[in-house]
Amino acid sequence: MPPIIPPRPKRTSRTNIRPNRNRWQRKSFKGIFLSTFVGFFLIGSIVGYFLEYPQKMYSYLSQKMVIFSGVMGLKIDEVFVEGRQHSPQEAILNAVQAKRNHPILAYDLEIIQKNLEKIDWVKSATVQRRLPNLLYIHMVERKPIALWHHQQNFFLVDQEGIVITTPVVSYFKELPVVVGADAPVQAPQILATLENFPKVREKLSSLVRIRQRRWDLTLDNTIQVKLPEEKVEDALARLSLLIEQKRISKEETSMVDLRIPKQIILRLSKAAAVRLKVKGKET
Repeated sequence: MPPIIPPRPKRTSRTNIRPNRNRWQRKSFKGIFLSTFVGFFLIGSIVGYFLEYPQKMYSYLSQKMVIFSGVMGLKIDEVFVEGRQHSPQEAILNAVQAKRNHPILAYDLEIIQKNLEKIDWVKSATVQRRLPNLLYIHMVERKPIALWHHQQNFFLVDQEGIVITTPVVSYFKELPVVVGADAPVQAPQILATLENFPKVREKLSSLVRIRQRRWDLTLDNTIQVKLPEEKVEDALARLSLLIEQKRISKEETSMVDLRIPKQIILRLSKAAAVRLKVKGKET
């Protein structure tokens, strides 16, 4: 009996396998792309939800709470300002922008504080709510120490060298006048130094900044005093001694030059020079 030989299995040609593989690869790539797109979309939606929705909801609820607080009686009835002496009332009202019977919780205290501190006169401000209906403001105003004469106008200068541009109040006209581009910045230091020499300070009328390097003083509106760039205190000590010893006066002296160490140059006034000249002829 002839041996039974099983038939040889048919080989599948490569040409039949390749199309199936390409089809699978295309489906796989499309699935990855779609799943990635959907993933990014979901992540973006979730992030957008948590970033924007709570803020909008919080803003909405806050507005409703402010309105409700006004209905319950938390309304502005009075604005109390403490510490104001020279700050213009109109400027304060513009900074606060408070309206009677408006909800007191509707006002941002930090914004009001910043607006107040933009006023020239205001050095610092504190703003508080005193429920149910009072807005309390405490201000610290600047203290002028000099008048800055600039471009034919006068401006006040405070202890920090800050210029107050509002009109000069009449009772500040007795302050010493400073002149020069950098005079406001330099004035606090020289005036603080002069406080150590009261005899000079009480006669001081004005100070002129020379080339942004040194000062010329005017005493009794007549005597010009030239100070050096350095060792100003030594020069003021010599000037104070001259005043104490009555060696200079507005009738006799027009200029005192203290720029050279250990040397004093005096110039007589015109009246004194004429009187000495006449006296010399008589002798």
